[in-house]
Amino acid sequence: MIQIQQLSKKFNKQEVLKDVDLEIQAGQVYALLGKNGAGKTTIIRSILDLIRIDNGAITLFEAKHQYLDADLKAKIGVVGDDLALIEELNAYDYIELIGSIYDLTRAELKGRIDDLFAYFFEDLEVLKKPMAKYSTGMKKKMAFCAAIIHKPDFLILDEPFSGLDPLVANQMINFIQKYANQDRAVLISSHDLNYVEKIATHICVLDKSELVFNDSVKAFTEGGAEHLDEALLKVLKPNDAELDKISWL
Repeated sequence: MIQIQQLSKKFNKQEVLKDVDLEIQAGQVYALLGKNGAGKTTIIRSILDLIRIDNGAITLFEAKHQYLDADLKAKIGVVGDDLALIEELNAYDYIELIGSIYDLTRAELKGRIDDLFAYFFEDLEVLKKPMAKYSTGMKKKMAFCAAIIHKPDFLILDEPFSGLDPLVANQMINFIQKYANQDRAVLISSHDLNYVEKIATHICVLDKSELVFNDSVKAFTEGGAEHLDEALLKVLKPNDAELDKISWL
């Protein structure tokens, strides 16, 4: 479904990605892990054609792309960390606007809006207010609804759990688990490993611009690690030796 080959990118001569190979198949939920600045967002922005890559190739749905045309865009849903909502609109007007971009009948669009809002929100009356008045959690859920209203084949989620309370985060997890099936793939970039652990089927770890791990969750936790955070520490190897040198603590 999604194939990245030898992807490299520099910003101001600083290497951000170096020869990254990654393949995501339908039915997989891929978690993209790594420290801040490791290149996770650069991979996502490269897939979405928001930046020009220096070397390599990206294949989406068996077609190499130089830019995302309308057909490819219709197969992708994105929740970015910036939550680019039109906050002057209320929830209904906003989702109807997003839905009008895609080839949906009014009946289809209304049915999907009703289903999504009934699942994600208890108070439907508050959705009639401008989104500028919504909480962070409500805005995050609105961005998620907008990303999946057209049933994309490939869903990209950049820090989807940040700013969410545990109840809302688990609500999101349950939905992703149901959404990810044999015909769809999901890519998640997140620091919230407790939530990632519940839904990921595969893990890729970036460190110092390179992909240092790329395999199943089962393979990632082999060697005695019970949880993803333990396995991640083994891969990234934090510099505890420097901590021992601080004598004044």
